[in-house]
Amino acid sequence: MSRIIPKKKLETLLTSETKQLKRIWEMQNNFKCPVIGSCLKIEEQGRILKKNGYKIKRMKSHEIHRAVMGYINDENPVSMKTERYLNHKYRKVISAFGRMEEESFFAEWKKGFRNGEMDGLFYVAAIRNDLSEKFIEEIFGDTHMLCHANLEEVMKSRRALSMQENAARKLARMLRQERGRAGGLKEKCAITAQALKNAENSLQKIKKSQAVDKTCGEVLKLKTENFQLKDENTSHKEKDFKQIAAMRIMESEKRYLREELINLQSINQQLAKEVSGLIAKLTSFVEKEDQCRDKCARYQLCSKRILIVGGITKIKHLYKQLVESSGGEFDYHDGYMNNGKINIEARVMRADLVICPVNCNSHTACERVKNLCRKFDRPVKMLANSSLSSISDALLKENALLN
Repeated sequence: MSRIIPKKKLETLLTSETKQLKRIWEMQNNFKCPVIGSCLKIEEQGRILKKNGYKIKRMKSHEIHRAVMGYINDENPVSMKTERYLNHKYRKVISAFGRMEEESFFAEWKKGFRNGEMDGLFYVAAIRNDLSEKFIEEIFGDTHMLCHANLEEVMKSRRALSMQENAARKLARMLRQERGRAGGLKEKCAITAQALKNAENSLQKIKKSQAVDKTCGEVLKLKTENFQLKDENTSHKEKDFKQIAAMRIMESEKRYLREELINLQSINQQLAKEVSGLIAKLTSFVEKEDQCRDKCARYQLCSKRILIVGGITKIKHLYKQLVESSGGEFDYHDGYMNNGKINIEARVMRADLVICPVNCNSHTACERVKNLCRKFDRPVKMLANSSLSSISDALLKENALLN
C-alpha cells in the first residue's frame, strides 16, 4: 500500500487529485445508490439534508436515503455537499489509490473485500475515470451479490429472534405463576405465625389467671396445639424458602432472557434496515418507464408474467417485490394439489416463465409443473432451493438469455 500523505499537504493534493476524477453526479447510475448507501450512514445523510434546510426529525431512514438520492443526478447544493463530505471522509484513500495502476488497484480491492474494509475503495472505483469496463463490472458484481447473501442472513436472524421471543413470553408466564404461588404461601405462613402468637398469649394469660390444678387439662391441650402449630409453621417456612429460592432462579433467568431479547431486537432493527436497503437497491436497478427500452438493463422482463410455484409462503411478499423490481408481473401458486389441477394449469398457461423450487414442493407438484410446461411450451426453472438469492439468480439468467 502507498505511503500516507502528511495531514498539512493532504488538502492540496486532494484538490489536485479530484480534477482527474468524476464528480458524484457523473458516476454510473447503477453505482449511485450502492455508494450512498454503503459509504454514508443514515445519520450522515440526515446531517447533509439538515444543513440544506430539510426537517428530518420525523423522516424514516428510507425517506432520508430517497431524499438524498433525488439530488445525486445533477449538480446542486445537496449533491455538492455530499461530494465534499465523501471526499473529506475518504481523503486518505483517494490520495493512496486515486492514481494507482489498474491491476494493483484491483488487487487492493479484492483484499479489502475479503477483509470487509472496502467502502473507501468502492467510492474511489466509482469516481475514477481510468478503470476499464471489465474491472468496473466485477467490482459492481461483488457488491451486488453481497447484498443477496446479507438478505439470507437477515431472514435466519429473524427466525431466531421469533423463537427467542416465544421462549421469553413462556418464561414470563411461568414466573407470574410462581410468584402467585409464593404469595399464597407467604400469606399462609403469616396466618400461622399470628395464630401461634395468639396461642402463646392465651397460654400466658391462663397461667396467670387460674390455678395449675384447674387449668392443667386446658394447658396441656394448648401445648399440644402449640406444638402442632409450630410443626406446621416450620413446614410452611421450609416450603416458603424453597419457593423463594426457585423464584430467585426464575428472576435471574428472566433478566438474562430480557437482555438477550433486547440484543436480538437491536439486531433485528439493524437487519430490517438492511432488508429495506437491499430491496431499495434491487428496485433502483430498474429504470423508470420513460427511460426504458434501450437503456433499461431488464427491459426483456418488462410485462412478462413470472409464476412461482411453491417456496416459502411467509415470504411471498418478498418474492413479489423481487419479481416486480426486476420489471416482471408476479403470479404465485403455493404448490398444494388439494385445490385441484385446473387452478395451477390455468396459471401455467398464462405465465411467460415458471420458477419451481424443489426443496419446498412435493414430488407430485414438481412433476405436474414439468408436464404442464411441456404441454403449453412454457420455459421453466427448477431451483434447488427457495431462497431470494436463488430466485434473483434465475431472473438474472433468464434476462441474460432474452438479451
